[in-house]
Amino acid sequence: MENRIINVGIIGGSLNNQWASQTHIPALKNNPYYKITAIGTSNVDTAKESAKILNAPHSFTDYKELAQTKDVDLVVVSIKVPHHYDAVMAVLEENKHIYCEWPLAINTKQAEKMAQLANERNIHHAIGLQGRQSPEVNYLKQAIRQGDIGNIISCTMQVATQGKRAVTDEKSRYLLNEDNGATLLSINGGHSLDVLCYILGDFQELSATMNVHYTEAFVQETGKTTLKNTADQILIQGTLINGTSASVHIQGGVYPAFQLEIRGEKGAYRLTQKNSYGHVQFGNLIIEKMIHPNNLFNSKDVLYEEIKIPSELNNDAKSYVDQAYTMLAKDIVECTKQIPDFNDAVKLHQLLDAARKSAKTGKRILI
Repeated sequence: MENRIINVGIIGGSLNNQWASQTHIPALKNNPYYKITAIGTSNVDTAKESAKILNAPHSFTDYKELAQTKDVDLVVVSIKVPHHYDAVMAVLEENKHIYCEWPLAINTKQAEKMAQLANERNIHHAIGLQGRQSPEVNYLKQAIRQGDIGNIISCTMQVATQGKRAVTDEKSRYLLNEDNGATLLSINGGHSLDVLCYILGDFQELSATMNVHYTEAFVQETGKTTLKNTADQILIQGTLINGTSASVHIQGGVYPAFQLEIRGEKGAYRLTQKNSYGHVQFGNLIIEKMIHPNNLFNSKDVLYEEIKIPSELNNDAKSYVDQAYTMLAKDIVECTKQIPDFNDAVKLHQLLDAARKSAKTGKRILI
């Protein structure tokens, strides 16, 4: 990999794009395997200015032209979810490698078409489920696999955010429309459920309840209200493929928090997030472990102790994205498939569909 440089074009690569400018761009700039060669935005002046600052030779307002550029090997799609499908399909038609933010699409049908074409084109495709890059998450996955706390009995996960509620701003109001595919369930829920399943295994069956407590939201810039049809209280209960009982509560419009507690026959692990926004993929995670001394359950003997994970990585979103890019570069150069890809995205979309179906029908859904 030492002599291979992967040229990158970023759709949504404006330095005004908060997520791209805080994660993708600094990660790519500091990663020795990549060079940013093209920037695409919806505004010609912003595209040119961002490209100039980043020393990228090309700027575009048309993502199709960016995808066709010979100086681009990999395209990053970091735009709003409703525009993912058209942008991704244009990139795939050019047989370029691709990294797309999660959610992959506004619905599973679109995601399946994208994954099918990506597989047919024999290119490397990655989905932005960067929570899997967390050292804490991977420590837990390995500890569970090694049986550190015995057979796993249950897990409980709480995901809470102050967003997706009765107050919004112009740039976020699209998150309150179910048709846009960027909801509390798909974003906060999707990233968190992916981490849960990555550590413990997939759901075998589930039942869900989804409630809409706020049917409209106040738009701060205009003082007007906008309709809201997305659930802000989501409850999912089910059984994982290894028999673990799982309970998940995803909440909007409340004090933010993230916590995943995993209980085994010999003890428990607790994964929490400092200064949480309800996004596990933002990092800042802490692991605590509790062991039942001699399998006794006296409350005075049950204590959680923090586990320090030795790592050269920063515990933040940019570091996770950087590690994802390093893994993707290795996949491209060595023809491996380690990075979570569009097939993993389809699987997660299908899990969210099962929760929606259960909530709508009141029935337990086999997956």
